[in-house]
Amino acid sequence: MLEARAPRRLRSALANLALAAGATVLVLVLFEAVFRLVPALLPAGSYGAGRFDPELGMNVLASGPTLYGPADPLLVEPNPDGFRDVAHQGAKPPGVTRIGFFGDSYVQAAQVPLETTFFRQVGRALGDRVETFGFGISGWGALHSLRAFQVLGPRYGLDVAVYVFVENDPGDEDYEIASHSESAGSAMPYAELVDGGAAYRVRWVTEPGHEPWWHAAAKFLQRHSLVSHVIRDRLALLRTRGVRVQADRADVEMSKASGALPDANDLPATWPPAYRERAERLFDLVLADWKKEAAAQRVRLLVLYVPRGESQLRGAIPRDDTWLPALESATRQLGIPLLDPSAALAARMAAGDPVYRDHWTPAGHEVIAAELSAYLERMLAGGSS
Repeated sequence: MLEARAPRRLRSALANLALAAGATVLVLVLFEAVFRLVPALLPAGSYGAGRFDPELGMNVLASGPTLYGPADPLLVEPNPDGFRDVAHQGAKPPGVTRIGFFGDSYVQAAQVPLETTFFRQVGRALGDRVETFGFGISGWGALHSLRAFQVLGPRYGLDVAVYVFVENDPGDEDYEIASHSESAGSAMPYAELVDGGAAYRVRWVTEPGHEPWWHAAAKFLQRHSLVSHVIRDRLALLRTRGVRVQADRADVEMSKASGALPDANDLPATWPPAYRERAERLFDLVLADWKKEAAAQRVRLLVLYVPRGESQLRGAIPRDDTWLPALESATRQLGIPLLDPSAALAARMAAGDPVYRDHWTPAGHEVIAAELSAYLERMLAGGSS
């Protein structure tokens, strides 16, 4: 009698499990349908996938549209190189100066229409004699921008390169910090000090072609499921920040305090001294390599600084708590021009126009475009170098 009950209990348990699994799948399908019909319900973020570019040794945007939401949802279509920009021909037209902008999500600028981005506005402001390129991927640091420049500078015959420095860049290129991040499963190069800090080497947390078994399935879901993005992002928040339903202002404006292992977005003034000193040294070495590479390509190099949101513009975050002093020191020693648009952004904000909402707003892009256009106009005219 007891032996007869056991199979019945097992069948009942399996039936309940199958019912629960079916109900879960149905709920996920319903949420997927709702998100696709009403994208404004999505949490803020970029919903798409990347592809590995073997020449760059890094991910770029995969072909097909990427959705950015929720405010004024945008469909972003990358160009053949895998960047959010128009397609460019390889050969440089006679008499045209080509300017490439390299950086992370501030260059990718998925939050605003393409023609609103600062680099497209700069191209229009400087006229037909100038062609601008946007080479930006979320999560890039100085090392990644340098590697992109090494490949794309010669490919397009760039004359000027602008590195857009964002306050999380030193952490985004650090090997140890990256090895503890949620993106550690992707093939991505990072920097690690060697020879007592006299040099650095490039290391992968995950070597290209050696991604974990689940990586291909995760990429498939990224390409085809909005719900998978939401679940992944919420799990990352839960793992790193505890029980929270969304990122707070400190996350958006990179004004958090670090723990024992700093996050790339943490204020550098709160980093443990050993980590901060290492990050500064790594950045100095990478930027020095970029200066050498630019000189070898006969390309003029400029650095644009991105402040830490409106809190910094209002003075709530002292400049000494940011990476700006270290950046000023590095560019000064290397003789690289540094453009800091903080005053112009603060003035526009004081006039009543928000310049940050997650990233730059359309008003913020206008300010950056105006500052860059004026500087580059003088540079090309021979008044600045």
